[in-house]
Amino acid sequence: MKKPFEIIRDLREDRDLKQKDVADYLKMSRTTYNHYELGHTALNEDIIIKLSKFYNVTPNFILNYKTENEINDVSVLKLQKMIEAENIDVDKLINLINLCKNLFKK
Repeated sequence: MKKPFEIIRDLREDRDLKQKDVADYLKMSRTTYNHYELGHTALNEDIIIKLSKFYNVTPNFILNYKTENEINDVSVLKLQKMIEAENIDVDKLINLINLCKNLFKK
């Protein structure tokens, strides 16, 4: 099970952002932000909320609390990049979406 500091690192890396980009958004130094990503400094409520807004995910996602209907935002982003890279046609995309819907119903 991933820790919140691992999740925020993955979110940043999946979006090809630098620590400085996130640190600037949070109005802190890159070094301070680096401590969050390394797990040396615990994420407080304010930082979790700001990061969830920045990455357009729920605070529960960052804290790795999953509900039955919650979709893994990082996986969706990776899937989107794969679709764009492979130039998947619409029919294949529809089949893929239907497959995903069936997986998340379980």
